[in-house]
Amino acid sequence: MKTIHILFLIMSVLLVSCQQEEPTTDVQQQDLTENWKKVAPEKVFESAENGFNISKEALEKALSLPKVSTVRFILEVENKQLQIRVVGADQNENTTKGIVAKPVSLQKVVDKLFEEKSTSITTATLSKSVASHILQPNEATVFISRWQQQFSNKTLSEAIAYDGERIQYFSMPAAVAKQMLQSRSKSINMVWGVNPKGKFTTVFLPEIDKENSLLKSGDFIFEYLTPCPPTCVD
Repeated sequence: MKTIHILFLIMSVLLVSCQQEEPTTDVQQQDLTENWKKVAPEKVFESAENGFNISKEALEKALSLPKVSTVRFILEVENKQLQIRVVGADQNENTTKGIVAKPVSLQKVVDKLFEEKSTSITTATLSKSVASHILQPNEATVFISRWQQQFSNKTLSEAIAYDGERIQYFSMPAAVAKQMLQSRSKSINMVWGVNPKGKFTTVFLPEIDKENSLLKSGDFIFEYLTPCPPTCVD
């Protein structure tokens, strides 16, 4: 009888533990995505220089998925606040729970980029697949300037959608996310841009270091992510 009681207690503890570790449900995440689809962009983009600080932990968690092929940056709105969920995905559409990043002001980082925009970044040590996702500093300033202009002109609605359907997430090849982890920065700054096609995109910048420098040797600026829509199958 005592043994049965002990087993019952063990099972109860395990059940509670599993419930505590249970990830956010797909339904809850879909609700947050739906919130993003419906909200007026002017209500969640409070400043043109607002972006997100993506921790290396978030990238590591996303890359921990077996046979991970991409890292997704999913746009969500919770409690009227824009957030980014960083998840790993494989070719069978299995995904990790993800870690949520909330907006921060990256004004100083953006200003520093414009100061150092004449810097040239060499990609000779990178594979072609990774190098194709690198932006030169002067290119990055153009992307960000376009975003700032559309933000000021309140013309975001067309940029953040394809054929009237709002972009839900951006996908990055796992190889690029792994390269990001090689950065000496403790985390990665994600700011918004508008690409040459006039569409919403992301620009990933390193952190400003103790010497007040942004573009350090060995660090890169990343872009060229695949948006969903129009491409929702990796």
